Parts: sequence; structure tokens; C-alpha cells
Amino acid sequence: MRSLFVIIISGILTTLCCVKTFADVSYANLLLSGKGYNPVKNTWLENPSDGNSIPDNPLYKEWCINTFNNGEQIYEAYREIAFDIDYRAEPPKTDYWQTPIETRQNKKGDCEDSVFLFFSLLSGLDIDGDIVWGWVADKNTSIAFAHVWYQLFDKRGRVYIVEGFSKEWNGIIPEEVIAGEEERMPTLMLRHNRVNRAVDEAIPTFAESFEDGQFPWGIYLNNAAVIKEIFQKLQEMFTRYSGQMRQLTASIQPSAFRN
Repeated sequence: MRSLFVIIISGILTTLCCVKTFADVSYANLLLSGKGYNPVKNTWLENPSDGNSIPDNPLYKEWCINTFNNGEQIYEAYREIAFDIDYRAEPPKTDYWQTPIETRQNKKGDCEDSVFLFFSLLSGLDIDGDIVWGWVADKNTSIAFAHVWYQLFDKRGRVYIVEGFSKEWNGIIPEEVIAGEEERMPTLMLRHNRVNRAVDEAIPTFAESFEDGQFPWGIYLNNAAVIKEIFQKLQEMFTRYSGQMRQLTASIQPSAFRN
């Protein structure tokens, strides 16, 4: 079983040079357009029978069900981040992590916002997957950039990368397909089924450890500032999200129970 935290820190973050900056372009536009992975015929239903404004693809849904545990829920979650959320570039020196509620309301966000929304739609399920922070380098153009993505495992343990904003049915991609075009260098991975517990328990402990230099698990981090910032932003985002969820729950309770 993969551990709660998998931390891979090396000289990558201090030596990797981004040849160009594409702050206003999503991964889907930059590297996924016209590529990706199409496991079934691209059959679209622009006006689904469920009344949802998001396009539907019954064949893709069937593929998800056959490929992944909880495949129907994975299909619905991917459907939302691929078609209902637009990429939004943040202003320079700004890195605000939206809560899933904020992303749904705004219908736009960047890579981590898409990942957090995808996770939130599946958080109560037994999903074999990870949230991954790291770098992506295109092998053909030498373009490299920081990125956040979701890593999903199928019923046989095959690895898939999940990307949002594609506006196509091509954003759940086998790792070996992606490996032919790019290299992904993880910095931090959090297991799907332990994210909520990590936020409540491990993240505060981990963050505090940076203050006294006592790193958990005896791991030496030569880029501790990067990891510390990730944990701090996660804690801030989940704190806001918890408050928003409480407000949402209170607002939909029957009036008889509000007092």
C-alpha cells in the first residue's frame, strides 16, 4: 500500500528552468489539445436526458465503469471539471487556492482548483488515487512548469493522469501515453483516502515541525520552503471549505430544525 505522504525532493526545484511562461494557458490548451486519450468513439450528447447542461458521452461513461472502481462517479466528476469549469489565469504573484464550492460558483479556476473539485466530488468514496504536486516538462519543446494533477489507478493498478479544462473526452490518460510526450516530476503526493485526515491531523503537525526543524519520518527536505507553503495553503483552503460546508448545510436544513 502506498504511504500517506510520498515526498520526492531533489535539485529539480532549484535547477529546473522554465523556458517560457504560460500563465494564461491551461495544461489542456498547451499540451493536451488534439492529444490525450480517446478510449471510445467520441459520441456526444449535447442535451443529456438528465437535464444537465454539461455534455454527456454514454460510451465514455461505460468505459469508466468498466475500467475503474466507482467508475460512474469518476465519470461524473471528470465530466464537470472537463466541461463545466474554464481555465482562469491568476494575476502575477497571486496563488489563491479556491475551495470546491468557490470553483463551482465561479465556474473557472486553475489546475489545483480543478483537482480539489474533482477530489471533493469523490471524497466520500474508496478511490485508488493521489493528488500530486510537481513539475511537467514537454519533451519536444523543453517547456516546463509547476502543475497539480490527479493520479488515478484502474482495477488492475494501471496509472492514469486526470486533467481538467480539456472540453473533450480525452483527459483521463494512461501514464505510459503521457510518458511519450512529457516527463512528470512529483514533489508531493497525498493519497485520496487520507487527504481529509491529513488536513485534520498530519498537516498541522507537519507545519509545526518546520518551526523547530524536526521533520516527521526522518525525511530530509532540501526545499522545505516549497513543501511548507503547500501545507499552509492546503490548511487555509480546507479551513475555508469546512466553514462554507457548514453554512451550506445550515441553509438547507428544514426550518423546524434550525432552532
